[in-house]
Amino acid sequence: MLFFTDWEGPWVLTDFAYEIAIAFLNNHEFFERLSQYDDYLVLIEKKKGYEAGDTLKLLAPFIVALGVSSDELKDLAEKVLVYTPDAEESIGYLLKKGIEPVVISTAYEQFLDVSAKPLGIRRIHATAFKPENYRLPKDEKEFILQAVEIIASLPEIEIPLRDRSKGSVEWLNDFFWNKLAKMEAGRILDEVKAVGGKRKLDVVRMYSVPNPVVIGDSISDHAMLSWAKEKGLAASFNGNEFAVKNSNLAIISETTFAEAYIVEAYLSGGVEGVRRFVMREFGSDIADKLRGTEFYWIDESDVDEVINKSKAMRRRLRGLAGILS
Repeated sequence: MLFFTDWEGPWVLTDFAYEIAIAFLNNHEFFERLSQYDDYLVLIEKKKGYEAGDTLKLLAPFIVALGVSSDELKDLAEKVLVYTPDAEESIGYLLKKGIEPVVISTAYEQFLDVSAKPLGIRRIHATAFKPENYRLPKDEKEFILQAVEIIASLPEIEIPLRDRSKGSVEWLNDFFWNKLAKMEAGRILDEVKAVGGKRKLDVVRMYSVPNPVVIGDSISDHAMLSWAKEKGLAASFNGNEFAVKNSNLAIISETTFAEAYIVEAYLSGGVEGVRRFVMREFGSDIADKLRGTEFYWIDESDVDEVINKSKAMRRRLRGLAGILS
C-alpha cells in the first residue's frame, strides 16, 4: 500500500534551501526575497514553465558560484536535520504495517539521501542537482555573488503586489531572465527542475493509484492536493493557506503520529475510516500519542479559522522556515 507525501514540513522541520543560504551565504534576507519572488512568479505573473518551489532553481547558480559540492550539501544536511516530532517512529510504524511512503519533495536530493533513505524509505522523488557538474567563468561567479547583498536589500515582495514591491520584481526579472539566462549560468536555470507544483502531481499520477491519500503543507503541494481532494483524501499537515484550501482534511498537530494514523485509517477504511478515527473511535493507545492534535474537515469548518490555527502551529514548530510559502 502506498501514500504520497511532501517531506519538509510533514516529516522534517528543516527547510534545507533556507539552511543553505544561511550556511554558505550567511544571509537569510536573500533567501526570503527569493522565496517571495517565487510566490510572485507563480501567483501573479504565472510565468510559463515556472512551478511553485522553483526557488531551488533560482538558488542553484549561487551554489555553483560558491563552489559547493554535493558532499558539502550532504554534510550540511547532517548538521541541520531536525525531524518533525515522532517522524522516525511514525515512519517505522507505517512500514511495519506494509504501508510505504512515496516522498515527493522540492528539496535537493542530497537532503533526502541524508534524511529519508536512512528511515527505510525507498520511493523518493526530489530535485536533482549536482553542482559539481557545472563550471562557470570567474567573472560570472563574481557577478552572481555580488548580487547576493543586492537581493537581500531589495524591498519585500508583498502579495497583492504593492508599489514598493514592483522595483524588487523588476530587478529580479532583469537579473535572472535577461542577464543570467544568457550566461553560462543559464544552463543551470534551464536544467534544474524543482519537484514542485504540477511536477509533484505528475509523480502522483505516475503511480496510477486510483484513490490516493496525499499529504502536504505548502504552495508547492497545491496541485497534488487539489487533484487528490477529488479522488481520494488530501490532508494538510500544519499547512499554510495554499495547503489547507486544497485539502479535504486539515491536521494541526505537534506529532507525526497524527499523519501516520490518518494514512492507516484511510487505507483500511477509506474516508469513512478517517471519519471514525477523527471522531475518536479508536483505542486509548492511539489517543495517548496524539498530543495537542486537532482535525478539521475543510468543507465543514470555518476555513479562515482553520488556516490561522494551522499556520500558528506551523510557525511554532518550524520558526522562520514556517513563514515561507
